[in-house]
Amino acid sequence: MIQDRPYIPPTANNVTSLKALLYFVWEREAIRIAKENRYNGDLTDDPILKKYKFTNIRRKDDRVSKWIIDNIILNVGINENSLWFTLLIARLINWPPTLQYLLNCEENILLKDPNNFDPKSFSVAIEKFRETNSKAYSGAYMVYPTKKDVGSVKSLSLGNHIIKPVLDIAEEVDYILYTENSIEKFVNILSNCFGISTFIAGQVAADLTYCEAPLCDASDLYTYAPIGPGSSKGLNYLFNRKPYATWKQEDFNDQLQMINEQIKDELEITDLTLHDVQNVMCEYSKYTRTLLGEGKPKTMYKPEESF
Repeated sequence: MIQDRPYIPPTANNVTSLKALLYFVWEREAIRIAKENRYNGDLTDDPILKKYKFTNIRRKDDRVSKWIIDNIILNVGINENSLWFTLLIARLINWPPTLQYLLNCEENILLKDPNNFDPKSFSVAIEKFRETNSKAYSGAYMVYPTKKDVGSVKSLSLGNHIIKPVLDIAEEVDYILYTENSIEKFVNILSNCFGISTFIAGQVAADLTYCEAPLCDASDLYTYAPIGPGSSKGLNYLFNRKPYATWKQEDFNDQLQMINEQIKDELEITDLTLHDVQNVMCEYSKYTRTLLGEGKPKTMYKPEESF
């Protein structure tokens, strides 16, 4: 597939261009396809994509997302009406071995009715898991603040101050999901809760688009995505703006839609949601920053099939 790429690899002189972005999208997708088909040769000859870890152009193709889809979204033991709450917990932890332990433990942390969520039981389960496992949380998503109580552990702060209080808006969330059917409104109400950013709320919303209900056919599936620092910077690179220039939500959405149309027209990739495009811009920011010598991704690429 290297020989068939429609664009030549960019250089530092032209990486901030639409052609460079389209190259990045095509190359990253080509790597995914080659991996899934167990191609034996080099997956890419791009030194940056070969050395560092980048997420897929479709968020649902990433390892953690695939695990969450298979084990939580498609888990018949989880009530559809409380799925959003379970997915919030899942994304705050974002590490499948821990989530699997919470699914299997006697307390049934992830299978309980949300109204029976107990921060102490949640914390005890995670701390018990940590006794024999060095890693309990993914480093991909930063969650603040998790040290609200001096001398406490992260799990108890998560349970007491971030997860449990969300249940106060459960009825409003249900109304938005099943009546308004809007990703934007869901993100806005969830991100008003203590310790939950629009980024984390957007991750939960994206997960809810992978199941039969409630957001798989959201009215704004292809017109709205929450602004993230990485995607904002990616757009700034593309349009030669200052790296930390801000975007208005409406303009941010408009530019992502324009990019999605270009991806459809030029690469014939037609199934990206606007959240996928937002994610693409975040990864393009990392790629551009590396090529320009302004920084490097924090994670090196290594072939992994299990957690």
